[in-house]
Amino acid sequence: MKKRLIVVGAGLGGLSLALRAVSAGWQVTVLERSHQAGGKMNILAQDGYRFDTGPSLITLPHVFRQMFEECGVGTGSLRFRRLQPLTQYRFPDGERITYPDKLPAIASMLERLEPDGGRGYWRLMATAAKLFELSQRTFFQSSPFELPTSRQLQALVRSLRWFPLRNAWGNYSRTVERHIHSSYIRQIFNRYPTFVGSSPYRSPATLLVIPYLEFAHGGWYVDGGLYRIIETILGALRERGVMIATNADVVSIIERNRRVRGVCLASGDVVEADVVAFNGDATRAHTLLGMPPPPRLPERSMSGVVFLIGLRRQLPADVFHHTIAFSTDYRREFVELFDRMEFPSEPTVYLNVTSKTDSTTAPPSGETLFVMANAPAVEGRQWEHAIPMLWERMMRVLERSGIHIVESDIAVRSVWTPEHFERTYGMPGGSIYGFASHSYRTAFLRHPLRDRNVRGLYYVGGSTHPGGGTPMVVLSSKLVFDLIKRHEMDS
Repeated sequence: MKKRLIVVGAGLGGLSLALRAVSAGWQVTVLERSHQAGGKMNILAQDGYRFDTGPSLITLPHVFRQMFEECGVGTGSLRFRRLQPLTQYRFPDGERITYPDKLPAIASMLERLEPDGGRGYWRLMATAAKLFELSQRTFFQSSPFELPTSRQLQALVRSLRWFPLRNAWGNYSRTVERHIHSSYIRQIFNRYPTFVGSSPYRSPATLLVIPYLEFAHGGWYVDGGLYRIIETILGALRERGVMIATNADVVSIIERNRRVRGVCLASGDVVEADVVAFNGDATRAHTLLGMPPPPRLPERSMSGVVFLIGLRRQLPADVFHHTIAFSTDYRREFVELFDRMEFPSEPTVYLNVTSKTDSTTAPPSGETLFVMANAPAVEGRQWEHAIPMLWERMMRVLERSGIHIVESDIAVRSVWTPEHFERTYGMPGGSIYGFASHSYRTAFLRHPLRDRNVRGLYYVGGSTHPGGGTPMVVLSSKLVFDLIKRHEMDS
């Protein structure tokens, strides 16, 4: 008989795991509490406007291509498009920097802005390149909580020559300041830890691997929107007979004699399985097992406030697909976010205008806008009454940067607050990336992929190893299925 796998949660990690398992001959059921699969990588379509509601950028597209190839899924209709240039940064003093992604243009920018011609910049990138190479050979291949196989151990030993001895082990922001002189490039670098919901002033310098990924591999968009990735996986799962149940809220994970037996739904139905994989905030699984959460948890990552705006008119041509409008005091912004647990009095605003690249995401002469600012993750906080204030603060920053959104031009508006993320995706406080990467432990020792107390229970997704970001989530699905094959095939 086929082995039975239940995946709790239809996010990118859960769906990727389901695809790997069914392609290997497993009987797979996916249970999703929401009305629509995709988790945080989701979509809102309304009145001819199509919004990606979660991730807005793909790095390492080969990770996705490799998964589809390994699972025998055709991707002829899935087109990854490299964005060139990737991002325009707008500063409070009026300076605008369109960050280049080609070596000659980067060298020219550094000659203009850095008194040493960018020697410190290249030292940082050389360190980050070693970190990435080391991660590829070790961190991306196995979980630090598992005994390595002989092959993995050999790879680890061979990788010691990539171990960076300098620049990678201090504080992120201070390391950047030692190497970069331009206040503009410093602020651009300090933006990258926010990609994993963290503060540059508290994160370890090993997060330099994030700007390196963008530098070396670029930023990518998927024609039709990033949700096309989810749609491609869903199509392949349905072709292979996977049952995908939405509005199916799992209220408990059933275990007997320290062995997983299945799950119980809010409807009272019990679904039996040999293996259960939880795709969500991993700490929530304690509740589903009827256990109290650990008494001391690390600091949560940031949440966000998102306004999805459909405009009847197009923004000027100098507004890019990705635009960042910085606040005047970046350090104060993170004090407010992590110390005071408040929405910033002056937030940095991220603007994602997919219709600048993909006209199919908006009606003719229209524009799709994803407008986001970071917010604190506070469990149980109500945000509805604060929406006018959030909008006013974010619009003030955009208008100062030269981007004006006229109320009468708005055809569609949807607001996503931390409360919405918490309620929809079961993330405490709306924390998007689980724990903040404010230490080496939380950056690299994420929640284990395999439960130590309940055999047959696994964890997949951004809150687990190897961490947040869409390629890391896809890699987590591979690592989890490797563990399932290693520990469950003969049981």
